Amino acid sequence: MKKLTKLILLGSLMFGFTACDNFLNVTPIDALSGNNFWKTKKDAESYMGGIYTRLRSKVGNSILIPALDMRANFVKVVGTIDNSGNGPVNNVINNNLKPVFSGGSTYDNRFKDVMNWKGWYDVIAASNILIFEIDKIPSSELSDKDRRQYKAEATFTRNLSYMFLIKIFGDAVYYTDAYHSEALPRMNQVEVAKLCIEDVKSVINDLPVKYSDNASTGFRPTKGAAIALLMHLNMWAAAWDETDKNQYYQAVVDLGQELASYTDYQLLPLTIENTKKIFKGKTSENLFGVLQEYNYGETFAAFANPSFFFSHYPYRGQTSKTTSFMAYEKEYIEKLFPVATPDERRAIWFENMSSDNNTFQLKKFINIYSTGTGANLTVNNDDSAIIFRLPDALLLVAEAHAELGNEDEARGYVNQVRNAAGAPAFTSSGQGLKDDIYKERSRELIGEGHFFFDLVRTKRAVSTEFSNAIIPVGNFNSGAWTWPLIISSQEASANPSLIGNTFWN
Repeated sequence: MKKLTKLILLGSLMFGFTACDNFLNVTPIDALSGNNFWKTKKDAESYMGGIYTRLRSKVGNSILIPALDMRANFVKVVGTIDNSGNGPVNNVINNNLKPVFSGGSTYDNRFKDVMNWKGWYDVIAASNILIFEIDKIPSSELSDKDRRQYKAEATFTRNLSYMFLIKIFGDAVYYTDAYHSEALPRMNQVEVAKLCIEDVKSVINDLPVKYSDNASTGFRPTKGAAIALLMHLNMWAAAWDETDKNQYYQAVVDLGQELASYTDYQLLPLTIENTKKIFKGKTSENLFGVLQEYNYGETFAAFANPSFFFSHYPYRGQTSKTTSFMAYEKEYIEKLFPVATPDERRAIWFENMSSDNNTFQLKKFINIYSTGTGANLTVNNDDSAIIFRLPDALLLVAEAHAELGNEDEARGYVNQVRNAAGAPAFTSSGQGLKDDIYKERSRELIGEGHFFFDLVRTKRAVSTEFSNAIIPVGNFNSGAWTWPLIISSQEASANPSLIGNTFWN
């Protein structure tokens, strides 16, 4: 019976943690601490692979990234989205999440997956178990260096999950012990961010600058990935901690200096071929992402990539799919990419950019695979989900410098990104420079899932200049920037102190 239990529970880890129905009630697993597992390096590698499988499920099988770029953005529905998706998509665009939270349509349910935090806690629980159990592998089977690296990888995936939790929901239940079962209340998001920062800092030197195996480049955490994660955690904490924001900005500046010391991380000049390489995920610009590769049997849900909504044949769909479901509003996209300003992104990433109709096409994500033939030929997206890449990190450093009043340094960082895109350098200062850096993030990271987080973090969500569906200041302060939190009956029973996000209740 023990052997059978071991196989069932190990399988559930590798393919989805289906045995763990509640993150607050993870049953201690004899199978993962017994005599037939945690014996070899292969066991550690297999278990780490299970963690990445869980992360891939949360990112690649959901509408997460498109949703984070749709909400309150200057986008519009210009076609008939499949499965009666127009209503739910418009609700998300307009910050009208209550009908989505209570709805039952296909797209309501897809957006409700964003509101369910269980997948993130599956990754956290698995990461905690690896960190706890891996010491059982004898030193004859696993070197100390490899042991520390596996622990550092699991620490990264744990804190990456907490980063998404606080950015989506605000306060979160925080724990790092294996097989956690104690009912805990939600912790203030700033305190969670602080704990995550210290946790990542404690292991960053156990991660390699790069992997000798190119297949791991961009898909297993390096020092560069950990630096990017620390930057995001510090900038998020700075947004909400009213005691001393400068400590977080200075931390990001220092991290930027460390990142610059590694020659393995480099920006790529913007070309069509480099765009394809970057969003496959194995370049010097990629810091961390989740692999999609049809040739390896690693495919995402079609709606997991923005190309599903903003592209059409020959980049997505059947040959009859000649128009896009959605487009960016003409006035907004022309302000973001002014015609009079040189910028390679305009021509390379867009088709009919200013059309304001269903001929609009986003060509940022153009790696594809096809199935079927003739009239049944269907083109599918084959880009990886890029969570951190170098321009994102450089622009965070630019922002931190600007907040500290180091304007020359701020311009230096943002202009690295503009130079790679063939755009002229910024010369602005003061609030104009801060706004330029923000807009450069909107420009460079378009479609990558950063828009709403940046809108909230910088408090620009209350401004009509930056948001298509503003959140009034009172509502913002009451938590309207969060996503509703779905609490299952099991979670409510296991933890009576667990409450949802007040604004949406």
